[in-house]
Parts: sequence; structure tokens; C-alpha cells
Amino acid sequence: MLAGFAALSICTSISAQDWPVVRGDVLGSGVSQTTLADQLEILWTYSAAADAGFDATPVVAGGVIYVGDNAGTFHAVRLADGKPVWTKQFEDGSFAAGAAIVNDRLYVGDLNGIIRCLAAADGQPQWETNLDGEIYAGPTPQGDTLLVTSESGTLACLNMADGQERWSFHIDAPLRCSPTIGAGRVMLSGCDSLLHIIDAQTGQEITTVKIDGPTGATAAMRGDQVYFGTESGTFFAIDVPAAMDSQPEVAWTYRDPQRGQPIRSAAAVSDEVVAYGTHGKAIYGLNPATGEVKWKLATRSRVESSPVIVGKQVVAATTAGKLYVIDANSGDVQWEYDAGGGFTASPAVAGDCIIFANTDGTLYCFGSKETTKQLTTEDTEKAFQNAN
Repeated sequence: MLAGFAALSICTSISAQDWPVVRGDVLGSGVSQTTLADQLEILWTYSAAADAGFDATPVVAGGVIYVGDNAGTFHAVRLADGKPVWTKQFEDGSFAAGAAIVNDRLYVGDLNGIIRCLAAADGQPQWETNLDGEIYAGPTPQGDTLLVTSESGTLACLNMADGQERWSFHIDAPLRCSPTIGAGRVMLSGCDSLLHIIDAQTGQEITTVKIDGPTGATAAMRGDQVYFGTESGTFFAIDVPAAMDSQPEVAWTYRDPQRGQPIRSAAAVSDEVVAYGTHGKAIYGLNPATGEVKWKLATRSRVESSPVIVGKQVVAATTAGKLYVIDANSGDVQWEYDAGGGFTASPAVAGDCIIFANTDGTLYCFGSKETTKQLTTEDTEKAFQNAN
């Protein structure tokens, strides 16, 4: 393990250089503030141990990528060149969930139900809390607390400082989504076929909206609407007014009559498009206001990875290891790459780079050579030298 790494600046504000939570922000929007080069190429790859794969989505802050593997090792990798900053092994651990980064700490849960706080500088544990259920989704920061779901059906609100529980909320079914936070409310799309709307301060349920099947897809929020799909293959847009004197209601739904397969991909949503993938071997771009299909891209394999919107482009991947950059308005494929392996984790898009981790244990970084020069700053060079 590489130790002694001088801490980089890891701030809570989201910039084009960072991807601090699994879906980019606490709204679950899946929208990156960076840009992509016209010609993408592999800048570098990084490999986990031979018996390990990546099921978790990477997160990025301060020029460092953080991701855990399914053999219990957590990795910190330099964005500029893919060199390891540090690794930390957790015996009997397995990471399927992405982390969340706040200032100089990162928070991540594992399949033993343990949520950990690690020092971003060197991976040293600061505290841990057992939630008594596998953790499949990345946590969401809220002020000085952390919201995290587990397979036991619990949403826990923990103090960031020490991991002590502030409040909890429970359903009689698994929770496999990251909590989405907007206007002081938590949106939870549950395996009990309900969208739960919860007061973020108290953990008290405000109301629910019935949906047509269970779901573990993280909800994406934009304005007063929440977007997600279900295991029944229906995609929902639900109006959730900021003033709760009026009840939430379904704005529209879409179900492909030919490919009505489960939707396990979280959506990415901008003003122009809401994009998601399905087990029906397709990626969709819908009008977020009406649900009208703008485009549909047929793929040869299932899509479980959640897309990311970057300007006028959509970044997506399949379980067969195919990567796409798609025109968000037309659905035309602008770039594709066959990485092999498989992608169930979602991309992180930051610092003009696309970062993907696949099931064969390879972390990929795509961008341009000019991007690499920009990322290699004096501060990151000093930090890496101190680590070694």
C-alpha cells in the first residue's frame, strides 16, 4: 500500500473536474459539467488483482479516482496517468457500491452491510457502522450527515463525523437505490413498488406514489419532476411539487411495446433529454417534458450501467463491454469502443475524461493527450511524489 499521500483538495462543490457521488450530484441527475474531446482515445488502464472485478462506479475528486473492487480492495488512482496513489484491503469485504467524497473523507458501503469512513489521503479507516444489510448503492451527503440505503430496507441518516445514526426509515422490501435529495426531501424508488418521499431532516415519510413494479434504480430529479424505471419495464416521470400542499402525481409513463424488459439503469436528465438503458438491449432518449421518444439505440446486449449526459452527448455502456458516445438530440453514435469484459458500473465523467470500471477488473480512462497535460498540475505532482 502506498501511504503518506499529501491530501489533495477535495471540496463539496461540484466542478467540471470532479464526480463526487455516483450520479454526479445529490439530485441523481447524471449530468457532468465537463466537456469531451472530439477524438477520444485510451489514456491509460489500471488493473485490480487477477481475481477481482469492478461492480462499483468510480468517483473523482482533486485529481484522484476512488473505487472499490469485489474482492475487498479499495483503490485510489491518479486521474492524470492511472498510477496508484494508495490501496486498502478489507478482509472478507466486497464493494458493489460507489463511494461519496466530502472534503478530505470518503464514505463507502460493502456487501457485509458496513459503511466506512476513510481518509481520502491514505485510506485509513476513521469509523465504521453496520447497517445489517448488503449495501448496493452509493451514499448521498446532506449537510453534516450521510444518507445510505441497504438490502434490509433501511434508509439510515448518519453523522459524518462519527457514523452515529441520527434517524432511520424502513420499508418491508430491499432498497437498492442511492437516495436522491431535492428541496429538503428524499426520493426513494423502492422494491415495494412505491416512490417514497421523505422529510430529509426528520426521516418522516411525507407521502408515496404507487408505481407498476419494484425498482432499484436511483431516481433522477430535475425541477419538480422525478424520473426512473421499474422491473416491469415502465419508465416514470412523476411531478413532485416543492410546495407539498398538492399531491405528487404521475406526469407520464413510457413502455416500449417491443422491448418491455426490466429497467435497472438509472436515468440521466437534462432540459433536452432523459436517457436510460434497459434489459431489452436498447438505450433510449425521451423528451423529459412529454415522454415522447426522441431516439432509441438498439444494442446487442443488456444495459445496466447508467448513462451520463455531457453537454449535447450521452455516455453509455453495455454488459458486453461496449462503450458509446451518443448525440443527445438525434441518437446518432458519435464514438464507440469495444472494451470486452462487461460494464454494470456507471461512468464517471470529470476533467474532460470518461472513467469506466468493468467486471474483469480494469479501470479505463478515455480522453485526449491534451487532457493529460492539463491534469498533471504542480499540486498533483507534489502529492504523488510525497506518496512515494
